[in-house]
Amino acid sequence: MRLDEATFVVVDTETTGTKAGRDRLIEVAAVRVRGGAVVSEFAQLINPQRSVPHRITRLTGISTAMLLGEPPAYRVLPRFLDFLGDGVLVAHNLPFDLRFLNAELDGMGREALGNETLCTLRLARRLLPGLRSKGLTSLIDFYGLKVEQRHRALGDAAATAQVLIQFLKQVQTEHGAETLADLLRFQHRRYADVRKGPAHLRAIREHVLPGLPDRPGVYFMKDRRGAIIYIGKAKSLRNRVRSYFTGVEGHPPRTRDLVNTLRDVEWTETGSELGALLLESRLIKEHQPRFNRAQRRYRNRPFLRLDTAHEAPTVSVSRYLFDDGAEYYGPLGGRRQAQLVQDVINTLFQLRECDDDTYALRRRCLYAAIGRCHAPCVDADAAARYPAEVDRVRAFLTGRDQSVLGILEARMKQAAAALDFEEAATYRDMLRRLERMLRRQEAVAAPVLAHNVVLVQPGLTGDSAQLYLIRFGRLAETLAISVPPSEGDQGRLCEALARHFDPAQERPARYLRQEVDEVRLLAHYLATHRDASRSIAWNPAAPVEEFAEAVLAAAREPLLHDDADAEDADTEDAEPRVATGTDG
Repeated sequence: MRLDEATFVVVDTETTGTKAGRDRLIEVAAVRVRGGAVVSEFAQLINPQRSVPHRITRLTGISTAMLLGEPPAYRVLPRFLDFLGDGVLVAHNLPFDLRFLNAELDGMGREALGNETLCTLRLARRLLPGLRSKGLTSLIDFYGLKVEQRHRALGDAAATAQVLIQFLKQVQTEHGAETLADLLRFQHRRYADVRKGPAHLRAIREHVLPGLPDRPGVYFMKDRRGAIIYIGKAKSLRNRVRSYFTGVEGHPPRTRDLVNTLRDVEWTETGSELGALLLESRLIKEHQPRFNRAQRRYRNRPFLRLDTAHEAPTVSVSRYLFDDGAEYYGPLGGRRQAQLVQDVINTLFQLRECDDDTYALRRRCLYAAIGRCHAPCVDADAAARYPAEVDRVRAFLTGRDQSVLGILEARMKQAAAALDFEEAATYRDMLRRLERMLRRQEAVAAPVLAHNVVLVQPGLTGDSAQLYLIRFGRLAETLAISVPPSEGDQGRLCEALARHFDPAQERPARYLRQEVDEVRLLAHYLATHRDASRSIAWNPAAPVEEFAEAVLAAAREPLLHDDADAEDADTEDAEPRVATGTDG
């Protein structure tokens, strides 16, 4: 008999306990399935002729009082048997329900059920081996089913019927079961025979995965036409890519769709996590893979611009970075965050807010009248104090001075004490956004074009260190050296430092979208890994050998290995990531 011609009767029972013969049925329900659809239902409460334990009432909602006027089992089961007919008896954890049904039939002097049987729990173990729990609740969540009246017989029977319909589709498409006999045999097959999976996954497991290196890089998943459908980064290419092919059924739906679509995997080693992070971002925007949802376009990431070229600097928001004599801090999360920080500076610091034309008039303006500026344009004492105020703003923007947070917290508490909860909430939200920004800026602690450092981190092995050469706020080069460093390492480092940290090197004229994106990713990476990094700042007046020795000294000192996962360094990345125990 073909599967679409077979009749399945999905049953569920509610009982007074767990031991058949001693405990009794209090409800039985069944759902008839044919041709992949529900065609009829049966449900009946049963008087067990004894009280219902309180724990059963709490679970099912069925109380002793509800059953007083209901028929006993010997009147209900004949009607149930008529509904069952010669259909295949189906249940989730079938032995439990079957024992209770047969115990009640035995008490009536009738034979045990002789129908063909199918257990959806057995099917789940073979069809969804990667799903951590095979219970009915997990299957309902996995398939996204809408179920009413859980822990009542009809509700659970209906849910099991929907799960069965999904299983019938899967066993046909993935395992070639076309007849009822194929299905009944399949539920008893050995796990090793069932878990072979589709041919394209077997081919990748056998021929591609063994060649993956345990090193950082970027991987490319391709479809049958060779088109790139997903790009990802990895601290360990071996662990990350393999995670897609382990427990496939337990992955989110979008990831399962990705795995079913891909036919090949390629990769590029980058030598470092940071290199992988930057390359992934650029390639996603270049190739626009359909399974990558985040990072597909460059976003507006504004800077705060401190116009230090003017005698009385001001703070403004700029979409791009230019080498115009000003100091640029950021990039920030968006225009809203940039405006927030600018407002905080204008409120809590005494920098002027007027434009240059107004300042040139040399007369007090509205901002001076309301106490938000000390009018350095006309007041010599205010002009003399102005550089110190600029230094305070600079310390705030680099995360070195966080006293602003204390001021905002005090104002939040004052507003709450005055029962002005809306204003208190405004200060609370402001505090949260500023705390995140300052943690990130503290890891950089310099304007973008003045961010010239070597970042020292633990290497891929315990006897190595990773060096990131950062010039003008961007990654210039990555070096891996042994610990302790060899003479060859020292020579390579001196050559790299001389090449990238030449005082005569011209500063970039401007940073547009791609460069801003790299600066943003680098700043986020530094903030995420700051506890396991040492930053050695460049002194243009010092000889390169002295700079190299400071870097090597930092590399010789023990470094904490950072557990932060480079795959998660970009918090906006909402891609089909697969969590494993070893690589995020």
